[in-house]
Amino acid sequence: MIRFLLRPGVRRLFRLPLRTNAAIHADVDDELESLIAIRVEHLIARGIPPTDARAEALGRLGATLDDARQQLHQSAEHRERHMRLREHLETLAQDLRYAARGLARRPAFTAVAVLTLAIGIGATTAIFSAVNVLILRPLPYANPGELMKLSLVTPTVGGRKGNNQVVWSYPKYTLFRDSQQPFSEVAPFDGEPFVLTSGDVERVNGEYVGATYLRTLGLRPIVGRDFERAADAHVGGPMEVIIGTSLWERRFNADPNVIGRVLAVDRKSYTIVGVAPRAFKGLSGQAEFFLPITTSPPDQLSEAQSHWFNVVARRKPNVSAAQVEAAMIAFGKRMSETYPDNFVGKAAWSAHSISLDDARVAPVVKRSVLILFGAVGFVLLIACVNVANLQLGRASSRRREIAVRMAIGAGRGRLVRLLVTESVLLALIGGVVALVIAWIGTRGLSAVSPQLTARTGSATIGAVDFAAIRLDWTALAFALGLALAIGVLFGLAPALQATRSTLSNALKEGRTDSTTGVAKAFTGRRVLVVVEVALALVLLAGSGLMIRSLTKMLAIDTGFDASHVLTLRLTVPEGGLARDSLPGFYTQLLQRLRAVPGVTDASLGSCPPLSGGCNKTLVTFPGQPEPDFAHQPLTGVSWASPDYFSTLRIPLKRGRMITDADRFGGPKVLLINEAGARTLWPNENAVGKRVKIGQGGFNGGDGAEIVGVVGDSRQLVDSAARTEVYLPFAQSPRSGIIILVRSTRDVASLGPELRRAIHEVAPSFPVYDLQTMSARAAKATAQARFSASLLGLFALTALSLAAVGIYGVMALAVAARTREIGIRIALGADRGRVQRLVVGEGVALALFGTIIGVSGALLATRVMRSLLFDLTPSDPVTYVTIVTILAAAAIVASWIPARRASRVDPVVALRTE
Repeated sequence: MIRFLLRPGVRRLFRLPLRTNAAIHADVDDELESLIAIRVEHLIARGIPPTDARAEALGRLGATLDDARQQLHQSAEHRERHMRLREHLETLAQDLRYAARGLARRPAFTAVAVLTLAIGIGATTAIFSAVNVLILRPLPYANPGELMKLSLVTPTVGGRKGNNQVVWSYPKYTLFRDSQQPFSEVAPFDGEPFVLTSGDVERVNGEYVGATYLRTLGLRPIVGRDFERAADAHVGGPMEVIIGTSLWERRFNADPNVIGRVLAVDRKSYTIVGVAPRAFKGLSGQAEFFLPITTSPPDQLSEAQSHWFNVVARRKPNVSAAQVEAAMIAFGKRMSETYPDNFVGKAAWSAHSISLDDARVAPVVKRSVLILFGAVGFVLLIACVNVANLQLGRASSRRREIAVRMAIGAGRGRLVRLLVTESVLLALIGGVVALVIAWIGTRGLSAVSPQLTARTGSATIGAVDFAAIRLDWTALAFALGLALAIGVLFGLAPALQATRSTLSNALKEGRTDSTTGVAKAFTGRRVLVVVEVALALVLLAGSGLMIRSLTKMLAIDTGFDASHVLTLRLTVPEGGLARDSLPGFYTQLLQRLRAVPGVTDASLGSCPPLSGGCNKTLVTFPGQPEPDFAHQPLTGVSWASPDYFSTLRIPLKRGRMITDADRFGGPKVLLINEAGARTLWPNENAVGKRVKIGQGGFNGGDGAEIVGVVGDSRQLVDSAARTEVYLPFAQSPRSGIIILVRSTRDVASLGPELRRAIHEVAPSFPVYDLQTMSARAAKATAQARFSASLLGLFALTALSLAAVGIYGVMALAVAARTREIGIRIALGADRGRVQRLVVGEGVALALFGTIIGVSGALLATRVMRSLLFDLTPSDPVTYVTIVTILAAAAIVASWIPARRASRVDPVVALRTE
């Protein structure tokens, strides 16, 4: 059999089509029959009978004729597939070489297009990385869809709406644990700060957890063992600890023989029984070790109304989420009967469950990230529209070339594929450059301060945060896929338009001078500019609202002076000092701090302004009937030393301040802020009134006397001051304090001296969280500043791209109308009139885009309502401002080509072909 293969190049030369499988099979069958016939004739010529000759010929082919035919068919199909693949690859290589040469010949076009795409793809990839880590990526636990977070639900009574994210008390948890059916495992957990008192004194975060905590999450220690289930059998369980890998490596040099060694936590000795899985920091996201919950203070475990820890559970595979919710509601009724709550009367509590995945980040953070992802999507779309506009302009300039190619035999499909290949190559180059922008963006996002992902409610866990954002393989695949999709989608329309004209039409268009012809030529590009302007306006509206909201937020009076104040925290470890010794220790500490050069004020507090509020309770009035607790507002409670208010410049409005005479064992006194005085005694003087406070030991006897009213200082920057009472540290000592120091020196450099001064008084007590008060205040607006900054950056990019789009269209329009403009000037048209003509056209495009964009912005910005402070999504000042900015950008972008048009020499213009 003669083997003859047509090379792909020969096929293209003679325009031979690729064969179908049916044609291949028919050719093989014909060739096979021909070979058999030749062999039979040869054998007959040698004297072999015809029947025997055919049998011998067939026998040489194989077992049966069908087997031989099948093998030949497969061989032929393989050769044809190989030929097709070679032809496709050679065609692709040829297209790529042609596209690369074309892009290299137009460096300005290529640079602008690549940079535009890189900005859009890079920014989108960076934000996608955040969305992937914070929202999309499955939690790093076994079968995460089965994990749920359980919470209690307070009843809706009177005007107070029920809270469906209340944490658990230990008695209520054990009641649930011993009676529940829907879950295979349940475990409590609570993240708290601790002090390591063995070796170097160090404050670290840990978690009190149930014995089945790791089992519930589907994890197991990498060294040692897990807690025994019996650890939850009774209060005062075994003094054991499972340490995290970071603590294992830092304190024990990753020694595998660490099991059995002792770790001192808050002056208590715990035996190390295991090392947690690598990178696992608990559901709080910060834990470096895990203690059995039954080893926590007994008073926290005995009180049914002391709610302080969360519960995670693993749903049984055959139990649905609806069945779980029904079981939780039924348990809530049983819990209310077992542990009635006097504060809500006969109203029943309930219980609630959500998937652990839904609790991974705070709702406000999730909403902000999704809004940013939508905003960067607008930037990407504008970038793509801009590149499509550039490609339309280039396709218009190549219309003659393409028409000539079609006239000499090039098929339209072949030319479309060639042009789309060029578009895809351009997008891929932009995608590669975009990786640099994406890397910078992810580095910036991963460095976002923890306060943006801090828990804003008990519904949130800390298992994921911005620090995990990086440019991983998922993000790289996203960037590559995005670049390919952009190359195809936004390269197809210009390719189809460029291949639509015939040679005669293309040659006629070159001589067209009419305004109608020019308008038809640029209609597509003008539509794209209108779309660009509309999209840019939506982004400008969003960023403008966020910036206006931030401006209003920063302008409010917080009620205190944060300048020149340094803060740091100190915790007295459990057993470090007796409670009645704390006032004397604090007095000695403040005296030493005031002796530091440059320090003018030093004081103690528990909950500084703008920290979100730390403690809340109910206020009652001695000698009066118990109020309706369902309608009674919660009151904030803070502890303060006498100089606390002078340190923060919070003024005294009535009465007197706390003094050193207000000490342990004396008459109990407190201060209240103006908001509280107005709320509790709207038409009376609050000074001299007596109240009972449900915290700090101020709820017995006849309560405490209000001796002064101080100015309001906000706990939340985006809400008005609420009722706040201040208890004297000397009358109600606490082990955890925040030290506030006002100095005439640079407070940022004062830290080392203050640490040394504190260590002279308390060498074994950890000092941490050293920050200026200005930095603490800035954290209160961090979420708003983060969103406003990114939205502003995206909007500025979108505005720039829209301006470039207007400039590109008007510049091309001026170039195409050179002869027309020359004739106008030759006939006496004023150059200013020519400029107004061109600028007017650009402004008209911007006006159409603005009308569409305003309508879209009014709809799109509704999702931002919860992120705005003292502002509505339809704020007229914002819209007037952004329309003015957009109009100015359109005028500037149109004026540059208009100025060039007004300088056209009529003689040169009339010679232009």
